[in-house]
Amino acid sequence: MAVPSTPRRRPGRPVEERPRRAAIEATLELVAERGIHGLTTSAVAERAGISKATMYRRWRTKDDLLVDAVAALVGEIPVPDCGSLREDARALLGDAVRLYAGSRPAKLIPDLVSEMARNPRMAEALRSGFLAQRRAALRQVLDRARARGELRTNIDPELCLDLFGGVIYYRFLVTGGPLDQRLADELTDALLDGIAVPPHHPTTPSEN
Repeated sequence: MAVPSTPRRRPGRPVEERPRRAAIEATLELVAERGIHGLTTSAVAERAGISKATMYRRWRTKDDLLVDAVAALVGEIPVPDCGSLREDARALLGDAVRLYAGSRPAKLIPDLVSEMARNPRMAEALRSGFLAQRRAALRQVLDRARARGELRTNIDPELCLDLFGGVIYYRFLVTGGPLDQRLADELTDALLDGIAVPPHHPTTPSEN
């Protein structure tokens, strides 16, 4: 009787991804604890429980590792579709204040932002990853509002994006005020007073 052969493990990414995920998690923890300049690949390897050789095969420099870790900060951002600009904006800003109120972003992001001034590659990673994804979600909300006739037609979309994000970042990075749903609600109301079409005043072809 033939002895069944042991199934061979199919090649693929899941096994390879385990050490990567461990290293990324260790990197984010260590940057939050020590800052970017206190981070070393040796410390990451030790915290992640992987070899230095594994680290260097995947990331040749500390910057390579940091860029990968910054990209991992952003998961998929759900884009709300509540049927109105006001409710969509309130939901999206509520998600943002919850993110920045977390303990890890509070320790991690200020250090990353200061590094942007010194490290062009880190700046590009933050702008094209973390910031771009949040702006893309808000852009979808504004595009739908424009299609429904809720958004003033003379508003610069990029300025809208800066206005929505800027207040939260200013409070998060500079003033240290509370980041909560009340901020999301009041910010939504204040901004929509400036960019939304007034109630019972739909856009007309002459305004396009």
